[in-house]
Amino acid sequence: MENKTIIEDPKERLQMLASELSVTINGLWPLLGYKNNSVLSSIMYGKTKNITPAFAKNAIEHIPQINYLFLIEGKLPVLTGPTTQQLQQNMLGIENLDLHTIAAKLDVISKTQIKILKKLEDLENLK
Repeated sequence: MENKTIIEDPKERLQMLASELSVTINGLWPLLGYKNNSVLSSIMYGKTKNITPAFAKNAIEHIPQINYLFLIEGKLPVLTGPTTQQLQQNMLGIENLDLHTIAAKLDVISKTQIKILKKLEDLENLK
């Protein structure tokens, strides 16, 4: 493969994705949550000309580090870092609750409860 910044061919994108994940094309479909290889085969054999947004969203739901823009438009890199992963998941409406996210949400809830209790105390003191 030559050095490119945009990979036009969807088949080549899937091959690069499989390579980055250290699996074969046949090993890719179970990782992406498919029950068989028909979706990947239709892309690999040219029946499907493009990778759809639905395919890309499904891929990211199963493997969050996959770069959405790589799948859809062929823009490198193939895989992303944690910040981009979170942005992609937010944009696609994918809720990925890891321990860090849960802790952050609990912190917000706790601070909100403290504010509410403070306001209730202030109201009680006005009586």
